[in-house]
Amino acid sequence: MSQVRLDASCVPTSVRRNQTPYWGEHTARYGFAVQYVSGLRVLDIACGTGYGLSILGESTSFLVGADLDFEAIKKARSEISNDTTAAMVADCCRLPFANETFEAVTSFETLEHLEFRSQFLSELRRVLTPSGVCIISTPNANYTQPVNGRPRNPFHVFEYSPEEFTSELEEHFGYIKLFGQNLNPRFVISPFWEDQEKLVVTPKNFLTLLVWRVLNKLPFKLRDELSNTLWGHTLYPDMQDYQFETTAVQSARVLLAVCSSSAEKGS
Repeated sequence: MSQVRLDASCVPTSVRRNQTPYWGEHTARYGFAVQYVSGLRVLDIACGTGYGLSILGESTSFLVGADLDFEAIKKARSEISNDTTAAMVADCCRLPFANETFEAVTSFETLEHLEFRSQFLSELRRVLTPSGVCIISTPNANYTQPVNGRPRNPFHVFEYSPEEFTSELEEHFGYIKLFGQNLNPRFVISPFWEDQEKLVVTPKNFLTLLVWRVLNKLPFKLRDELSNTLWGHTLYPDMQDYQFETTAVQSARVLLAVCSSSAEKGS
């Protein structure tokens, strides 16, 4: 499986809130994970306000969302709609679970925020069953380009190149499959400022970007109606507008790894 595209039908209508440029990018990772966690006992670490729980919870046998932020967990709990999903406050480097409790662990955009990254990964491995799968993502340093090793994002401690990410994961997992998360190229204008700054300057691109920025100031419904008329898609990408490719890890915005202790998960 060198490329994965997603179907938004796996996302409950209640969580389709495509009103920020990051919404589709974040939900796409959970949509990607569904194929690996169906029917399993799953832990989602750094679950935030729990929008990912709504996606994973459609297919898991039991799901726990954990986050250090009490207010985020309160919000997550208020949106849980079934008795097989729970949310709790927990330190990701000291998880309050016995060894081999879960058959799958997900953690998206967490690693780069941590000082004790090896301890975090060790905890993920500890709570997984021997055949369990870990799905984890982090920004790609090839894309973000830290300055002298220091991330430009003030909330990030360290950002990995694909080689560094793989090497870090190999200390804890025997099998690693690395994907790059990329926006579908039909989106000539990415919603992210960094991508817009890197856009090749041509008259056509300049005009398209100018129109995009005008539409971006309009109310959501009108904005998307006009964007669909002009370009055949909403102004901000949704989860199905992202693809995960093993052949695109060097240039991708985000790196996503599927890991296990030894045996390969999925194809």
